[in-house]
Amino acid sequence: MDKLKRTRILSVFEGSIYNGFFLITQGFIGTGLALQFGSSEPVIALLGVLPTISQFVQLLAPSVLRAFGNRKRAMMLCAAVSRISTAFIPVTLAMGLNRQSFLLVIMALFSLMASLTGNFWVSLMRDVAPKQRSARFFGLRNLIFTITNMLITLFYSFVLDSAPGHSGFLIISILGTVSALASLVILGFHYDPPSEITYGRGLFKVVLNDRRFMPYLRFYAFWTFAIAISSPFFSYHELVNMRLGYSFLSLLNVISSMLSMLFYLLWGRIADRIGSQAVLEFGVFGAFIKTVLWFFVNSNTVYLLYVDMAIGTASWSAINLCLFTTMMDLLDGVDAQSYYALLSFANGGAALVGSLVGGFFAAYLNRFSWQIGNMSFYGIQILFLFTFILRGIAFSLLKKVKTRKERSVSGVIFDSMAVVTNRLAARPRELIDVLVHSGKRRKPPKGGQRNGESN
Repeated sequence: MDKLKRTRILSVFEGSIYNGFFLITQGFIGTGLALQFGSSEPVIALLGVLPTISQFVQLLAPSVLRAFGNRKRAMMLCAAVSRISTAFIPVTLAMGLNRQSFLLVIMALFSLMASLTGNFWVSLMRDVAPKQRSARFFGLRNLIFTITNMLITLFYSFVLDSAPGHSGFLIISILGTVSALASLVILGFHYDPPSEITYGRGLFKVVLNDRRFMPYLRFYAFWTFAIAISSPFFSYHELVNMRLGYSFLSLLNVISSMLSMLFYLLWGRIADRIGSQAVLEFGVFGAFIKTVLWFFVNSNTVYLLYVDMAIGTASWSAINLCLFTTMMDLLDGVDAQSYYALLSFANGGAALVGSLVGGFFAAYLNRFSWQIGNMSFYGIQILFLFTFILRGIAFSLLKKVKTRKERSVSGVIFDSMAVVTNRLAARPRELIDVLVHSGKRRKPPKGGQRNGESN
């Protein structure tokens, strides 16, 4: 088998297995783990965006690469430190050392080294992914991730409901560590195509002077800031204020995952046809619109979670796929490591500021609640409204990015609906024509004889 194709296949297996650990640090499971360690609201906010904050370390990527002289060697060292560190989570839980400071240190080490790993992985995959159908490849990859993530989340939720509290999180953290180490082994079989190490002085100045790339950097950093302010507190609101169970949240995740499978295939094909940025704009607009729902989500309006899930699945599947592929379009023909390092540094700074601001306001706002009729409202929901405004600003920044964008997703949908409508409208006429012409052929002539027959 071709080395490039084999590496593409291995990247799917590696990512799917790696998510066995990553999932326990994200979403409602990650929030539950943080609460198990006694984390406060600011620490929960910080933990939720640590993977993004850690991108500060991307500025060290040039030095690390020069030291090792090879992308794969640098990637493997960083990945080894990152994934071995995951073992400290079940160890601290088993020893009863479940303090928020320990979890913060472990996750910081994991995230910092994982961030450097990601830099070298992106550079490697840019040379491995198919050039003409990259969006379709990454869409299929995300589809497979969605299936495995759905199954893993279901299993972890079952464990947490069957063994509540300390025991459940000890079990899933052990399984997560095994997954992280197994993915490290698979990563070692990736093929690193020969490439020239172009890191040197003045490269970041070149990036900053790139008028095509800088609008994307500004959008990405502001989008990260807008997400970091509130992202951990949606799950917090579900678990603490609404008191929803892990099984119910897992069910929502399963439905969302099943829908995502379809959307990843759809967005991959559409993005290759009309451009990744067009699909990304559609996703960001959907994520902006849906946020306002959360001001009304409480124990009496649980049904709104289904509406949020439907809009969110369509939007975030587009975002998750096309944030990456839009960036890949902008990195075509340039020094990917330098661009990605600066982009990651900006994102890390935005995430840090966003998490600090969000954690401060969440700790303050969560003291308040009020009742209007049968509706309960919580102070933290004001934070969701603020996020709604910020996401709208991020969408306006995205519109200033200039990549291949032949048309909008809404235009594709409108044209597709028009074609379907025209066909449906034409079919009754076609049926009448068929019946009329058929009836003329079958009508017997005068004199009682049929065509081809005699008395």
